[in-house]
Amino acid sequence: MWKPLLIAAAMGASGIVCAENLELGDDNEQCNIDISHTVRLGPSSIDVRESAQSSETLFLYEVPATLMVNGQAIALDVTQQTLMARYYGQMHEASRNLNLLSLLAVDVALHGVGIALTVLAGSDHPNLEELHQAMADVQRRAYQRFSEQDGTYTLGTEGVETFVEEAIGKDLEPRLEQIAMDSAGSIAWGAFKAALTGGRSIERQAEQAAAAAEEAIEGKTEALHAMAESLCRQMEAIDRTETQVHAAIPQLAAYDLVKLH
Repeated sequence: MWKPLLIAAAMGASGIVCAENLELGDDNEQCNIDISHTVRLGPSSIDVRESAQSSETLFLYEVPATLMVNGQAIALDVTQQTLMARYYGQMHEASRNLNLLSLLAVDVALHGVGIALTVLAGSDHPNLEELHQAMADVQRRAYQRFSEQDGTYTLGTEGVETFVEEAIGKDLEPRLEQIAMDSAGSIAWGAFKAALTGGRSIERQAEQAAAAAEEAIEGKTEALHAMAESLCRQMEAIDRTETQVHAAIPQLAAYDLVKLH
């Protein structure tokens, strides 16, 4: 079953997927990252829980020297404090960058498909204004979902692919389909979907629409790709630091939050 149209437009063009399991990069160079547990990065703290719904904190670190593991205080020497502060800083920056990448991905999806639909259906379709308002609402919800909340970023929850599938695919795609079919017919709509999801387009009008979308978002997809590569390197650095943390603070060895494979 093909992915929802908008996620294909944004992520397929850039080769990026962001979710609980991150696949960052293109087909030739990917880093696959599993984020276990739910990790909240506050302005100066790390709060780790089993899941987003869990009320129990597994471990809590507050810069520079407060560490609680399973409710027990752990005294940190100067070396351990320096290591944990670096671990926190790397995690916080990566969380911020992941949110920025997710927001850009949603913007790419909406912008590219909006341009393509105008080419496919025409700029004077009576339902386009309503669709644009709905797309603006999706952007607002994406900002709420992927921006910091009270200075806190979160890793280990559903990412942009899930957001697009749930908030965009179910809501906007039926409207897109109706507008396109009203103007261009079912064959062109089917070809348009194929063009954006990796299939072979069979309708010139759909090819033109897909080409217009690709041209419109080309610069943004390049930015997405660069951000994904940078985030991949950040995650690799976090994984190395985490290994050092586990060696220096045995009480944290059970919490392998970032796994590369």
